[in-house]
Amino acid sequence: MLIKHFSDKALFYKFLKERVGVFFKEAEDRSFEGVFHCVYFRFHKNPEPIYLCAQKSCVSVFSQGDRFVLCSSEANLRNMCSELVSYPETKALAREILEGLIRYRKTSFQIQQGRKILPLGLKTAIMGVLNVTPDSFSDGGLYTKPEDALRRAVQIYEEGGEIIDIGGESTRPSSERISAEEELNRVLPVLRVVRKELPDVWISVDTYKAQVAKVCLEEGADIINDVSGGTFDEGMLGTIAQYNCPYVIGHIKGRPETWKREPLIYEDVMEEIITWLKGRIDALLEAGYRREENIILDPGIGFGKMPEHNVEILQRFGELRVLGKPLMVGVSRKSFIGLIIEGFLGKKTEPRERLFGSLGAVAPAVLSGARIVRTHDVKETREFLALLDAVRTYDGV
Repeated sequence: MLIKHFSDKALFYKFLKERVGVFFKEAEDRSFEGVFHCVYFRFHKNPEPIYLCAQKSCVSVFSQGDRFVLCSSEANLRNMCSELVSYPETKALAREILEGLIRYRKTSFQIQQGRKILPLGLKTAIMGVLNVTPDSFSDGGLYTKPEDALRRAVQIYEEGGEIIDIGGESTRPSSERISAEEELNRVLPVLRVVRKELPDVWISVDTYKAQVAKVCLEEGADIINDVSGGTFDEGMLGTIAQYNCPYVIGHIKGRPETWKREPLIYEDVMEEIITWLKGRIDALLEAGYRREENIILDPGIGFGKMPEHNVEILQRFGELRVLGKPLMVGVSRKSFIGLIIEGFLGKKTEPRERLFGSLGAVAPAVLSGARIVRTHDVKETREFLALLDAVRTYDGV
């Protein structure tokens, strides 16, 4: 006897067809029955239709106040939604559930800027970190000279990094903010030499300032990686909408300069992150952005989170798939990894000594849906991901 769990419709279809011998059309029609979900939501209207439709569709309902959980196969949940649309108060809910299920099942994406296309799905892309700051937590001061930064950029590219992420301002805890002029003085010379030397590589600029983003996009940057999701500079979303470039929306709570002084409290860390990211997507679209497929989401591990929050995000990373966007994870060398290593092994580590811990943190995120990994250690991460991607995408049943 085997006990199997299927989270993917295509895999259950293949299992029914190849292992059980179910006819092609029946296997396709019934493949949703093998995918089981728990759908959690809040509902403030009359809930009676929810209970009635769930009973008709063999869906279990758990509720307390305005909080609801529906548990069943995807096929039964779809049947329930077809019943919910008959009631005015639950019609919007039915659509939200169905759209969420469709987004959740999406596994392949494509980022495009000009003539560049970056497929995301079978192979996890690597974003190599290139900090040109004097005070970054891991490699501050190493690449402040353009010639040193260029050497590092070429190394990232040769080791397999698809994206080079240039950062001119540290966002480590207690770091001080700098002006847009100072940030541009650090970033622009590097951006120009990297673009000239590597004309086809994807270049990302790690900034939350609209002025920096605008100038860098004019100078050849492809992606803006904003750790604040457009909340630190009210002009950022308009700038991104103007250029319609790929945009990484990073979740953050509080600000780096105050993290050590303010409590970081979440009732439910993933629910808050998902709700926040959804709001930032809506705000970007309202600002006039027309390339929704180019939105990349980052839960912001370490950005206004306690170590336990970071671990929970990695454990529940797959829940971010409900937003239907390519997901990025950045855990490389972060302090929570050092704390875990110290707690389990009794060994203190410097950031550069956290390679294996970083890879351990990357694994659950990639297996659960991350399609871009931001890292300092490109070569080692590339080899690690080659094996992980082979296991993740293997379609044996």
